[in-house]
Amino acid sequence: MNASPHLLGLVVEGPSDARTVPEIVDRVLVHGLPAQAEDLDGLRAFRGLDAGTPFLAWKDVDRASRPHRVPRRHGHFGAEPAIEDARTAVLALRCFVAEDPQPAAVLLVRDSDGKPAERMRGLEQARKDGDWPFEVVLGVAHTMRECWVIAAFKAQNKEEQQALAKLRKELGFDPTLRSAELDATNDTAKKSPKRVLSCLTDDAEREASGFQDTDIEHLRKVGAGNGLAAFLDELGQRLVPRVAARS
Repeated sequence: MNASPHLLGLVVEGPSDARTVPEIVDRVLVHGLPAQAEDLDGLRAFRGLDAGTPFLAWKDVDRASRPHRVPRRHGHFGAEPAIEDARTAVLALRCFVAEDPQPAAVLLVRDSDGKPAERMRGLEQARKDGDWPFEVVLGVAHTMRECWVIAAFKAQNKEEQQALAKLRKELGFDPTLRSAELDATNDTAKKSPKRVLSCLTDDAEREASGFQDTDIEHLRKVGAGNGLAAFLDELGQRLVPRVAARS
């Protein structure tokens, strides 16, 4: 293993996503590289652009890019106009190119806000826009990162079983199996992912246990509609080989 961990640039919505996405990354590394992943802290380190920051928020990309004097992306992407976050994503990637040392990979993870296909197409435009010196890994949580946490949740005691049963009755379906159907943007609405998750747990460690303890094939199954399965595939196909090759 390298003397220093692999640096992974992380561009996400905010602190909650910066907690959840690394949990998913670690789950995939443990699954894909079990021997090397015995010491996760020695294997990978997540970072933003500013010294000591563990992530870069999408809303801060423009501000964070200014000290780097990175040129902004204008014009079309091939024959297509820029879609959704394409230009912001390119700006973030160009900033990581300017870092020393450069990361081994940059993870661009976005909430869908009801537009999963458009969000992913915009991120794909950015990935194809340059010959990046690192791997670019994409993820779109539909409708938001809470849906990924809900999909990974398995009731562990009577209290949690009762909370889940109450939600099934309210919603008419099991949210842990059909989290992509949680699409309300009002946080107090019946189908709000934030409300549903708060009914199940408000503990960060309990959220993390869902990814640590749940079989990865189950995560793929319940994450088929909410973008989690696609993100797991991205990590397995793009990040794991890059980490393995440089270890």
